[in-house]
Amino acid sequence: MITCLSDFLPDSLTLKGSAQGLALHRNHAFMLRHGGQCLILDLRNHSTVAAFQLDSNNTHCNNASFSRYRLYGDPYPLLYVSSCFGSKACLVTRFSSGASSVIQRITFRSEAYPVAQDWCLDPDSNYLYAYGGRKGGPMSLKKFHLPLPTIGDVTLTEDDVLQTIPVNCVNVAQGSKIKNGYAYLPDGDSPGHYWLHIINLATGQEVRTIDLNSIGLEPEGIDIQDNWIYISFNTPDPNKNQIFRFPLFP
Repeated sequence: MITCLSDFLPDSLTLKGSAQGLALHRNHAFMLRHGGQCLILDLRNHSTVAAFQLDSNNTHCNNASFSRYRLYGDPYPLLYVSSCFGSKACLVTRFSSGASSVIQRITFRSEAYPVAQDWCLDPDSNYLYAYGGRKGGPMSLKKFHLPLPTIGDVTLTEDDVLQTIPVNCVNVAQGSKIKNGYAYLPDGDSPGHYWLHIINLATGQEVRTIDLNSIGLEPEGIDIQDNWIYISFNTPDPNKNQIFRFPLFP
């Protein structure tokens, strides 16, 4: 474990909702919560930089990924946040002048994901993946060109799909991360079924499974930085949410 959330939080801060997406930018960790609360943590100084409600976002916030796009003058790149349920939209979020705003909504018109759908960004190659299926399977990743954030709201269809990768190893989808041609997919919502699956996107084969059961907590958000995998874990006491890191595989 690299941190417990209580090590960062001022006594005056009240957490809302369960821990969900995790995104890293340099030494700052963005921890999103069900309902849209966002915490910005300084991992180096063990402090809370900011805590606020995302504008126009009261969704599940199941996943979050920073892009390479940054609007002029903004302190952070655009953050792509999965609403997961309802419209299942990807909410492209800008941080500017101490506030956030949704500048684009990306949706996927398909029957492929009847209940929940995550969005997974590959910022290095400018691809966006829709990820989901039914609890217990089957699941899949569908690959798209990443729409320019300046063109307004976008509705994708099956005609826009570049590749469909079946995901047969995940029982309960949590966060997701694409890096260097691999998908990193946390799995599980009950003790004894906590895993991190690593999928080769070119072959669709699972190349490694990391057992997370010794931690004993439900995995949630995931990001990769400096050859480390960072995963956030939910706990019954929100102040004790945790972030672990693992060496990057493969």
